[in-house]
Amino acid sequence: MLSPLSPTHFLQISPARGQQVLNTQKQEWIKVELYFGLSSTTREINEQEWQQFFNQEITPRFPEGLTVVDSYGQYLHSSGLLLKERTKIVIILLKQPLNEQKIQEIIKLFKETFQQESVLKVTTPVQAEF
Repeated sequence: MLSPLSPTHFLQISPARGQQVLNTQKQEWIKVELYFGLSSTTREINEQEWQQFFNQEITPRFPEGLTVVDSYGQYLHSSGLLLKERTKIVIILLKQPLNEQKIQEIIKLFKETFQQESVLKVTTPVQAEF
């Protein structure tokens, strides 16, 4: 018997009488995470500069939707300096095949525009349902 506070008690949910159950199917997607550091050895990238880059370069390439997370990270620069910086993580869910060209264009433009050494890209196969 389940107690009222048992975690499994809360998982026993059924549709209300007369309510139609939606048929959600898991689909194979690719999750791409791009980590944009907002500083270099010489300067900080401010929020206005980031928003301009985001609106002009990222949104037009992925108008279907994405998520941006404000974060903080650190890494060892090739100069030997430990950089601690604000970071924007852009998360994009894409159906296969992955459009690598759009992603590489964004990375290249960010590095050129803000004199960045790198943009971290993480690609993971995922199952998603909406």
